[in-house]
Amino acid sequence: MPALVFLHSLLGLFLLVAVPALALVGLWGFWRPLPGRFYRVLRGTAWVAILQVVLGFALLWAGLRPKDGLHLLYGLLLAVGLHYLGGLEPGGWFYRGLKDPPRRPEVFVALGLLFALGLVLRVYFTGR
Repeated sequence: MPALVFLHSLLGLFLLVAVPALALVGLWGFWRPLPGRFYRVLRGTAWVAILQVVLGFALLWAGLRPKDGLHLLYGLLLAVGLHYLGGLEPGGWFYRGLKDPPRRPEVFVALGLLFALGLVLRVYFTGR
């Protein structure tokens, strides 16, 4: 059990650093297309967030509860949001699935990452 708590905390610290860095780099999306490696890093970060959520629910089922129940909701929203933002790469799974894909998905990715920045801060402060 302590190993799961440690891993959950470690992944949380990774997300606390990675999401603001992605949001900062993603701001370039307002002016020019984002490179493919940016989307790869974004998708990798999304998978870290998904693993974080799975660990969080495993800890919940083991009887460990966060200080505030909204911590679970914010974490779930962050993981889902990052997953969908990673799929907005031109040619990506979510981009192809849209009926009318945007001409400049980078703008939506930049805005979504600013929202994710707020979510990662809320996740951190409601879980302490």
